[in-house]
Amino acid sequence: MHRLIAAVGDSHSQRCFENHHVIADSTVYSGVNKLDGKTAYKLTDHDRRVQKVIAPLRGKQLIFSFGEADVRIHIQYKHDQTGLPIETLIDNTARRYVDYVHHLRKQGFDIHIFNIVPTGDFQGEESERWQKNLIYPFSTGYQERQAYTIALNLQYKKYCKEKNIPFIDIYEHLVDENGRRKEELVYDFSHLNNRVADILLSHYHFF
Repeated sequence: MHRLIAAVGDSHSQRCFENHHVIADSTVYSGVNKLDGKTAYKLTDHDRRVQKVIAPLRGKQLIFSFGEADVRIHIQYKHDQTGLPIETLIDNTARRYVDYVHHLRKQGFDIHIFNIVPTGDFQGEESERWQKNLIYPFSTGYQERQAYTIALNLQYKKYCKEKNIPFIDIYEHLVDENGRRKEELVYDFSHLNNRVADILLSHYHFF
């Protein structure tokens, strides 16, 4: 594979970078997204699977994309379950995720952390059918998801700076003046399309 940049992550990494001429999503190498649905907080618990995905990508610049599932369901779910403040759960998620990426970087993988994509509207028949098959129920509305996304991205940025991990922050280029996903970037009720790859390359330099 001639491309020197590869995206690794949940379903958003696939949609944002699939079929791109510069950035390859990891499914090109494995044939399937083996990390779909994995949260940033629990990623360290899936180290064996992560290692299998990134092993063929050693020597490439890697874009790690995780966190949307945390925002959409698990942060609020853990708040309801434990009573811990949302701010604490967001901080814990960012710290644990960045610490794990730092661990992988020490193994020689050149990983860049990508900001969480703007939240979708999750409306329509397709979204309703999809939600019925979720293990965990939907626990947040749009405004909450938007606030959690922004807060978690800020914590990503904070901990990336502490660990000297490059943070790809193009969030402002993915939303309109109202903070919603730019219409031309929408793939479906949740995902953005692979125009994101071009935007990333125009605002972030790997080499």
